[in-house]
Amino acid sequence: MTISLNDNVKIPDEVLSTVVGDEMVLLNLKTGTYFGFDTIGARFFQLLAETDQLGTIHGRMMEEFDVPADRLEQDLLRLSEQMVSKGLLAVEEQKV
Repeated sequence: MTISLNDNVKIPDEVLSTVVGDEMVLLNLKTGTYFGFDTIGARFFQLLAETDQLGTIHGRMMEEFDVPADRLEQDLLRLSEQMVSKGLLAVEEQKV
């Protein structure tokens, strides 16, 4: 599945998170899949709790981190696709 900054995503109810040291760990209770985040990935996950719009998250992270916009976009989309493939994130259906 190809994801874009125009997509809305959500954290499924069966996904739990916890902070361990400087990292965040996610667990999908249905599949037993674990996923670890560094500081930047943890910030992405925190922002997912505030908004489901990837474009908004990209904008907020651009304000917080010194990184080229296209690099951040590529990283966020790649991470989102990985999370979707592991059942840790779901793309919401676009309403017509």
